[in-house]
Amino acid sequence: MDKSSKSNPQDKIPAGKVGYTLDLQTFLPYRMYRLAAQMSQAGHKLSDLLLQTEVAIGEREWRIISVLGSYGGLTNSHVAEALRTDAATVTRGVKVLKELDFVSTRNSRKDRRKVLIYLTQKGADFHDLITPKRIETGDQIEACFSSEEKEQLHYLLNKLDRHLYHLENELEDEWE
Repeated sequence: MDKSSKSNPQDKIPAGKVGYTLDLQTFLPYRMYRLAAQMSQAGHKLSDLLLQTEVAIGEREWRIISVLGSYGGLTNSHVAEALRTDAATVTRGVKVLKELDFVSTRNSRKDRRKVLIYLTQKGADFHDLITPKRIETGDQIEACFSSEEKEQLHYLLNKLDRHLYHLENELEDEWE
């Protein structure tokens, strides 16, 4: 008997049948995930911009630089909140950025555990090297909308953001 005529045990496993159908084109979490993935590949890709600088940082560090460039000095927990990530991830990114002299920190006089993170001039210069290309990419992405549509989109995104914040806090297990 030749080997090619033997059946594969996997051939005998029937295809699974789902009990629920999910229309991915109308399922908002899926649509938002897909759009975020598409936007990250549009225009000037962040990964390419960072590689061109020949500075050894990744997207995690860039996001910290971007938040600090937008909001100024922040605590670790405020950066984590702005990025919707955990404090440990921010701490690791800040460590890399401090080694590059892109950020500096100051301790609180009132609570020594609190640390203010802020861009150094070198970090601000790096921010200003990348940011114009990121703004250009944002403009390219938004180009399909009229100004009224952009206003409506931002209104709806803000509304969704507030709703998700409410759901997150309402569903936390800490409330009696």
